[in-house]
Amino acid sequence: MSELDFYFDFSSPYGYLASERIDDFAARCGVTVHWRPFLIGAAFKQTGQSPLISQPIRGDYFRHDMERCARLQGTPFKLPAKFPYAAVAPSRAFYWIDSFDTKLAQKFAHDIYRGYFADGLDMSNPETVIATATRHEIDAGALRNAISDQKWKQHLREVIDQAIARGAFGSPFFFYRDEPFFGNDRMDQLEQWIKSQA
Repeated sequence: MSELDFYFDFSSPYGYLASERIDDFAARCGVTVHWRPFLIGAAFKQTGQSPLISQPIRGDYFRHDMERCARLQGTPFKLPAKFPYAAVAPSRAFYWIDSFDTKLAQKFAHDIYRGYFADGLDMSNPETVIATATRHEIDAGALRNAISDQKWKQHLREVIDQAIARGAFGSPFFFYRDEPFFGNDRMDQLEQWIKSQA
């Protein structure tokens, strides 16, 4: 199967919306999706961007657009009180889980996103992340250690550096055979592209 890299930030509303579509998308397109959480704040520093809702004029539009896109997509959504946040804990946790069970890591990612954008949970708190993971019988103590482990800190830094080097500047960001696509609203175009390359 062809492979698709799916870069996203756990604090990204559009990344959340894309994550709710990606499984059906992968099945239709016959691709294996590699989930790659990263921190877009690092990319913002290099590009001079800022979070969408903090931008004058554009902020009001995107707040409305996020809610509209979620409604049209049929995805539960409510902008959290603490938004955005540095998604360090869930990102490190994801990679630790992914190191031994890729499918479980993806289920965990769905739970983190839904917990934050549908249920309003504070995912900047490592204990909330750990509580979310224990739904899947993941050992809380082992995950707590992993989140603070230098190995997973370094791994996340390497993923961030790789994403930026490839040209990822926002979330979601996709690469199919090094062809870049940015945004949940580009997934239909991405699907056409993938099928045209078959």
